[in-house]
Amino acid sequence: MSYARRSPYFYRYSKRSTNRTKTPDGDGIAFIPKNEMNVREVFAQRASRLGYRILESRIAFPDYILGAGRRRILAEAEFKTSDFLRHRHYIGRCDLIIVWDHDLIYMPVPVLELKTEELHKPRRGRPPAPQANTYE
Repeated sequence: MSYARRSPYFYRYSKRSTNRTKTPDGDGIAFIPKNEMNVREVFAQRASRLGYRILESRIAFPDYILGAGRRRILAEAEFKTSDFLRHRHYIGRCDLIIVWDHDLIYMPVPVLELKTEELHKPRRGRPPAPQANTYE
């Protein structure tokens, strides 16, 4: 019994899977962001649909100067919200944080989560302390 020998290109392209994620309005992006640079790419694609104009994009903090109506917004892009704190950015010079995954509840600055395209309002204070198990 002989088997038909296939070209090596057959195996490379036959089972190609796409890693597309659907957004709430139905359009797909070609990849799921894995770092800050990917988040910046996704935001650049969606900025006008979300109501922002990119006036300036730069490497130094903050990453973007955006226009929303007649306002100028200083925005920082991060993969997760906790990365903003880990990088020790000055929170007073930032009006908006753009993230893929919003993993902190309490942030004194509005957070735009690109995964859900939701703008989370600022919340001040500290999270409630976990309750200790008291046995009486």
